[in-house]
Amino acid sequence: MNKWARKIHRWVSYIVFIQVTLWIIGGLAFAVIPFDSIVKSGSVMATPVSPALPENWAQQVQAQQQAFGPVVAMSSSNSSEGLLLKLQGKEESLWIRMSDGKPAVRPKAESVGRYAEQLYVGDGELLATRHLAESEYRYFGFVDELYGRVNVWQASFSDSLGSRLYFDGETGRYLTVRNDFWVFYDAMWRLHIMDYQGGEDFNNKLLLFFALFTFVFAISGLILTYTAIQRAVRKARA
Repeated sequence: MNKWARKIHRWVSYIVFIQVTLWIIGGLAFAVIPFDSIVKSGSVMATPVSPALPENWAQQVQAQQQAFGPVVAMSSSNSSEGLLLKLQGKEESLWIRMSDGKPAVRPKAESVGRYAEQLYVGDGELLATRHLAESEYRYFGFVDELYGRVNVWQASFSDSLGSRLYFDGETGRYLTVRNDFWVFYDAMWRLHIMDYQGGEDFNNKLLLFFALFTFVFAISGLILTYTAIQRAVRKARA
């Protein structure tokens, strides 16, 4: 048993060594890096809160609503262009500016930058505001900050986190915040669950395969430990 356990333990270790190391590094990162304040940027972000609609909001959007057609739902949101009201139809939607009752227009970099500075409460300064038509991948080539979302404005700040605020490219609505720690955390998570695409499937076949081999590695290690203890006891008795 000891001979076979030693062979199995050695050969399986060649297969699982790198992945087990990544699991340990990932687990350490998850335990050490504060999630809410650092990864989720809670220390530098003020979550935008949409103000109440004005009393005459129905009259302001009446003309646009009639031209739009049947509305199945409405919602409001703050943006770089002020308060917006969304008219949701069965297939299409329309954002209306509550300042003048007209359809929302594509924001400019200057207004997005000003709005980003209002939401940002950290100690950095606004570095740049730019429009991204395609996703950007960071670290290892498989971490997408926006999970495939395109047509966004990015406002980056000069803090120690490398904070980046994202806004909708058509309306200037705040979408999310990312930073370098978030990217590292997400990379470690993908490596941890071995899902390099969506980063959510922790029942994938690759993970199950390595988990099985790691189990065999652990069992063979226990057998070797047991036999080593037996030898030590026999030597002590002798």
